[in-house]
Amino acid sequence: MAEPSAKILRQTLEETLNGEADNIDRLSALPESVLLSILSRLELKEAAATSVLSTAWRDLFLQLRHIQLTFNGNGHPSDHPRLFHLFTLFVNRMLRERNPEVPIRVIRLTARNFTEMMKPDYKSLMMSTGAAMSACNVKTIDYTIGNCSVTTEASSIPLPPAMFISETLSGLRLLLPEGWNLPEKVWLPKLRYVHFIPFRLVDENCVQRFLDGCPRLENMMLVIKDEIKVKTLCMSSSIMKFVILGWDLIDESETSITVKSESLLRLTLSLKGAHKVNLDAPNLKFFSIKGQAVELNMIQSVPSIEEAVIAADCMFQFSDWTVFYSRCDKVCTFFGELQNLTLLHISEPIMKALYISRPVMPTFRNMYKIKLVPDYSNEEFTRYWVANVLFNLFQRCPNLKVLSFEKVFDNYFGDVDLESVFPISIVQNLKELEIFDFKGREIEYKLVEFFMNNGSSLVIVSLRKDVLTPKTYTWTRRQQKRILSFLTCSEECKVLFR
Repeated sequence: MAEPSAKILRQTLEETLNGEADNIDRLSALPESVLLSILSRLELKEAAATSVLSTAWRDLFLQLRHIQLTFNGNGHPSDHPRLFHLFTLFVNRMLRERNPEVPIRVIRLTARNFTEMMKPDYKSLMMSTGAAMSACNVKTIDYTIGNCSVTTEASSIPLPPAMFISETLSGLRLLLPEGWNLPEKVWLPKLRYVHFIPFRLVDENCVQRFLDGCPRLENMMLVIKDEIKVKTLCMSSSIMKFVILGWDLIDESETSITVKSESLLRLTLSLKGAHKVNLDAPNLKFFSIKGQAVELNMIQSVPSIEEAVIAADCMFQFSDWTVFYSRCDKVCTFFGELQNLTLLHISEPIMKALYISRPVMPTFRNMYKIKLVPDYSNEEFTRYWVANVLFNLFQRCPNLKVLSFEKVFDNYFGDVDLESVFPISIVQNLKELEIFDFKGREIEYKLVEFFMNNGSSLVIVSLRKDVLTPKTYTWTRRQQKRILSFLTCSEECKVLFR
């Protein structure tokens, strides 16, 4: 049955409120579908409050298809467990007492200021969720329970196996206060996206077991935070398109991460510790790796990749110089596979590896934009390395139009002349210069002046203050005046102070 229009609802309400005092409850006499349409326009707590209006309204709110509630934990911290208990009782009623013939489209719960004393109610909440999934054809679950001070083992409150068996679930997002163990059996045939923060690696096969039980899964985010003994992580899928993997713990022993997928389009890795990354995704469009990785291996060529963020440190924890040079060679081989890029974010540690191995730099004919991600270092001799690699890189990017700096330190290029870093031919073709987190350092002014003096095609110079700095730290008139006084080679050049 189609939902009634707003005009009909408004007319019905006006007739009810302005009608004759004949003691007829015209509003409750409306069909249930109309009443539910009215309730769906209210906040869930407001909808629940209507249960006191009449017997017809008493349990009506239990049939709403969208369940969205937030526990803020306001008031004194000592009162939070009691309030969370009441919150859980209400949610449990919504999940357990509803008509099972009315499917649930979304369950979205947010709870802040979670503590150890709330764990029994947290367990009860998860049990009710598992029961609702099998009884009410739930389509989406989105739980965020954070700000945790839990100290005991996460396995004491595992997620119920019923949460991982559903014929209807299409979206699952769990941001929970602690890790949990994936059950042995997973069957979610309609699941399209999943976010697990954190996710616990209980064994080497748990991720693949989850993927095998989700034949339509296209989007996955996993963040690993718990200490583990697993040293191999493999994931393979014929349908996966987007993967985000975070490894948010430091482990000095080496871990192997292998991602294999013919369908994968975007892969984002944020890693801590000694990881060997093996990538077998020939149709990848976007690749990002940040943090630490002792080894990068491209199993198949990736001619389709268009955008890459290469900001991982591969130069740490090496046992001898043979290992050091071997790592540098593998980084260079990996970098050479990216010759079809249009956009590149590159960090200073990768530039050091490129200098050590001195590879034959491929020509990046499609490269439109490069963003430089510097790493503050007191190793003065490495300044020359950065300058040398950048000059060779820019020479191999004949169509570069946008150059961006995440930030610029005083010693980023050392005392070298900027002409030895930026070929004049590239400077003259550049359309846009960006500097983020502008601090007013002399090297920043020097860079801006150099490009404005020599950039005959320059159209925009975009300078941004750090968004995290206090509001009082804004552009001063003296700073703007100094930059605007620089001679410009291009008549179309505009300076934007962000």
